[in-house]
Amino acid sequence: MNNIRSNKGITILSLLVTVVVLVILAGTAIKASVSFSGRTKFKNLETELLLIQNKCKVLADKQAIGEVEEKDLYGIKQTEGPYAGWYLLTEANLYDMDLRDLIKNVEKDTDGNTIDGYYVNYEDNNVAYGPGVAYEGKEYHKLSEIKEYVPHN
Repeated sequence: MNNIRSNKGITILSLLVTVVVLVILAGTAIKASVSFSGRTKFKNLETELLLIQNKCKVLADKQAIGEVEEKDLYGIKQTEGPYAGWYLLTEANLYDMDLRDLIKNVEKDTDGNTIDGYYVNYEDNNVAYGPGVAYEGKEYHKLSEIKEYVPHN
């Protein structure tokens, strides 16, 4: 009997403490990775919208001085909805703008028509992404909203 008590094995208490510490570490790591993932999506959207804005600004400037007509602007002019007056960019527009990587973000209907994706407002040089991205409890769609973002510390 003395032989069993003298063994120096792991106790239930030390095992329990180890498990609790591992659960706390795992929870912290998961929370950090989710936060990092949200920030990455937010910054990626900002970058995409800036690329589109710069490409469309050149065209808008040419229209302002009469080098191109409204029919030559990228996109399909929207007549209703939250982006009425804005231009919805099609896959062909993104391809022409050499932004092929963004085509995967364009939503199409069963007939292959673009129904949601990137929008351009040539009048105020703003751009938007219809589906938006959620970050820190708020939904962001327009580049102007993203530029107004103030980090929560």
